[in-house]
Amino acid sequence: MNFVESVGMRTRMGVESKSMEPMEKAKALIEGRIQTLVDGFDFDKRKKDCPNECPCYGENKPCHKMVDLNCFLCYCPEYDLNKSEGGCKLGNPQGKGKWFVHAALPEGKIWDCSDCTHPHEKEVAKTYFRKMFNID
Repeated sequence: MNFVESVGMRTRMGVESKSMEPMEKAKALIEGRIQTLVDGFDFDKRKKDCPNECPCYGENKPCHKMVDLNCFLCYCPEYDLNKSEGGCKLGNPQGKGKWFVHAALPEGKIWDCSDCTHPHEKEVAKTYFRKMFNID
């Protein structure tokens, strides 16, 4: 058991370390919950639990062909909204470079990056959670 797991276990059991600063305690608790949060956005779980949240869930058609599709970063943070046609800030060559059209989408279309799996990998989702909460 590593330090973060140890702190998480003590926190869940109501035993807190008096030597930890409040921010360190909060970060350790968040780090301990990241896996649970990431697991909650698994495509197979979401399509079962929330079939009306996304047209892909209801139709059981994942927007990306990959194992362990994670939907936490449904809209990629690297998607370039500064361009009217959209695009990828990373310049990832996996993007198709065409529109994905679906009547259920608010604008009826989005830039098609469906060959790109970068934001839908569990480890990438964990990295963004850590960035959101300033955990190194």
